[in-house]
Formats: sequence, structure tokens, C-alpha cells
Amino acid sequence: LRRPQAIRVMRAQPSHGHVFNMDGAGADGNATPRFAAYGATKRSLAQLGKSLGAELGILGIKNVAIHNLSPGMVTTELLMTGADTPTAKFFINCLAEPASDVADYLVPRIRAVPQSAVNPFTGALSATYIRFLTQSKALQQIFTRLLTGARKSRWVPEDV
Repeated sequence: LRRPQAIRVMRAQPSHGHVFNMDGAGADGNATPRFAAYGATKRSLAQLGKSLGAELGILGIKNVAIHNLSPGMVTTELLMTGADTPTAKFFINCLAEPASDVADYLVPRIRAVPQSAVNPFTGALSATYIRFLTQSKALQQIFTRLLTGARKSRWVPEDV
């Protein structure tokens, strides 16, 4: 098996190595109209991570782990270009957050992974999946919006 260069470097270092893949729209297998290539690449990250993890196991590499990050809806230019239907506007306003808020949440959790991913008995690393926008958080924000009108037109006008 030919290992990616990053894994060869991480395997040789005295400490652990961590690869973080950032998922996004399409990672769950749902369609991403107008962003098909983007969605396909995000969906493929699950396969890539599982395959690399299996390769690490086959090769007995225990000091490298493949992790996933899920930022949820981030107010990027790409997201905002899709804000052209009433449904898209509703969900962007309900669920999207600025990159700085998402980073404030993700970065400390990423930094904690080197300590938290180590199995104290074997020293082997386990994969982690860090999610900013969980399903329960999304549902709570949608219900709050429907009940109170909170976040209406937060990022994009909805009555236009």
C-alpha cells in the first residue's frame, strides 16, 4: 500500500499525527443543486476517512488518526450565492453563522483532540467527529424561528 506523504511524515514523528477533514453540504448524501461538484467532494470525505483509517489499521499505524469536522452552515460567499429561493433564505437565516463564531467553537475542540483521542490503555488514537451545527441545535433554531420569528431576515431579506 502506498501511504500519503502526510501519513509517512506523521508516522515517523515521536508524537501523534492528526488529519482533519472538513465536511459540508452534501456530506450526508443529500443533493446539492447548483453545487454538485462541491457536494460530491464533501460526500467523498467519509469514504476517504474510513479508507485511510482502515489502511492505518492494516499497517499497524496507531499514532495517526483521521478526524472529521462539521461546521454547519457558514456565511460564506458560496452559501450566499444559493440564497435565491424562499426555502434557502429561511434556512440560511435560521441556521447560518459567521465563520468567526464557528471557528470560536471548533478551534478549542480541535486543539483538545491530541489529548482526548488517545486510548489510555493502548496508546492508540481514535477518530473524532466534531460538529458545530448538530441536528438538535438545528431543530431548536428552526422551531424557535417558527414560534417566535427569531432570525427572520438575519442574513438575507425574506420578504423580497
